[in-house]
Amino acid sequence: MFSMIRLGLSQNFSKLAIAQEQISSGKRILRPSDDPVGTSQALAYRNRLSGQDRFQAATQNGRSLLDTAASNLQDASGVLSDARAVVLEAMSGTQSANDRRVHAGELQLMRDRLLTIANAKSGDRYLFGGTVTGTQPFEATTTNSGRESVAYNGNDEQQELLVGLGESVGVGVPGDTVFDREQRSGTQFGGLTGAASGTTADQGTGYDTLSVRHDATNVTFTNGVQLANGGASDTLVGTHTLTIDATAGTVRLDNGTALALPASGAANVADFTVTDENGAEIHLDFSAWDGTSSTDTVNGAGSISLDGTNWTTLDFVNPDLELTDASTGSVLHVDTTNIGRAGDDLVVFGGAVNLFDVMQGLVDDLDNSQGLAPDEQLSRLNLWLGELDRHHTNVLAATSDLGARSEHLADVGNRLDDASTEVKGLLSQVEDTDYSEVVLDMSRAEQTLQLAQATSARLMQNTLLNFLR
Repeated sequence: MFSMIRLGLSQNFSKLAIAQEQISSGKRILRPSDDPVGTSQALAYRNRLSGQDRFQAATQNGRSLLDTAASNLQDASGVLSDARAVVLEAMSGTQSANDRRVHAGELQLMRDRLLTIANAKSGDRYLFGGTVTGTQPFEATTTNSGRESVAYNGNDEQQELLVGLGESVGVGVPGDTVFDREQRSGTQFGGLTGAASGTTADQGTGYDTLSVRHDATNVTFTNGVQLANGGASDTLVGTHTLTIDATAGTVRLDNGTALALPASGAANVADFTVTDENGAEIHLDFSAWDGTSSTDTVNGAGSISLDGTNWTTLDFVNPDLELTDASTGSVLHVDTTNIGRAGDDLVVFGGAVNLFDVMQGLVDDLDNSQGLAPDEQLSRLNLWLGELDRHHTNVLAATSDLGARSEHLADVGNRLDDASTEVKGLLSQVEDTDYSEVVLDMSRAEQTLQLAQATSARLMQNTLLNFLR
């Protein structure tokens, strides 16, 4: 009887304790034995929530990377807009050489700012190196010719972020697609020497310098005119026509401006400079001129080089002369038939010049260390301006792409939130306490326990005398 009473009290105490525990914890399943099937379902739901939480964290991290990259590209776009305005102002006819040098300093600072943006980081990750996130993607180097250039050290692979089962989103932009994108449009020449593209495709990136050298001037005068200093200061190459008109008192080279002949005893009579329409010069000594007219053919011997070291003699009939620059790996094919002037000509591998080299080219030409004439300087600036606009378009396109991907990740995050809410609801149905039901169970357990206690008390009042009757 005692054992039965004790068992009954224990069972009722257990029911009451379980009900109180469920109310205090808010959970229906506190241990696997409470509901093995429900426990299995709850574990499955928790695993789903854990995976969704990881994907949610990934989307937030991805949005942070995308938004940081987009913000940097917006800054770059602003710098490029300012740079274009500076170049257009520098191209104005009211600008002096000193004004343009000041603008060159402004553009140098802008170039440095763009390089800093291209090497931007988020935490310890470089944003524009492709999947090479631990190494600075853009590095300034100096070529053998002393020109500063920028090389890309990253790759063209996309950083992919897993944001769902079988769903990934790119969270970066390889720097070569933004700041160093190749969109080849053919080789372009600065127009200084008359060199043009040959018939064979060129190989090269960035820009280079094509040098045409004047080696000698060959002409036979019959009226006492001579070459000043033996033609050492001349810049004409190829075949030209020199016309001396004694009646009009002028001298003219090809279709250049007709110049008044120097007077006897003038300061420049022994070194008189005549220029053709393309800027080629011949220096004449009129000290012994006999006063007669003449029309003479002048041949300027010359040679050409792409690397400044290896020179090739010009024959002015080769439409496809191949030149190489081993230091840069460039292979250039030149039409030499219209070359008429010595000098250093700009060669741009159109669509294959990175943004930083474009900026450096603008700086160098505005600084005008080569002493270009104003029209020659403007020609080069126009060439660079087209490349600058191309890169600005690429920066804007990349900014838009990053914004679209960030918005996509926001939508993915919202979907994950909705899915997590649904799973949490299912989990709550399985393991959370139904308070109204548990309170009722607890009341029943209390009443049963009280009844069991009362009955037990009456049964346990029997004494030994009851058994002796």
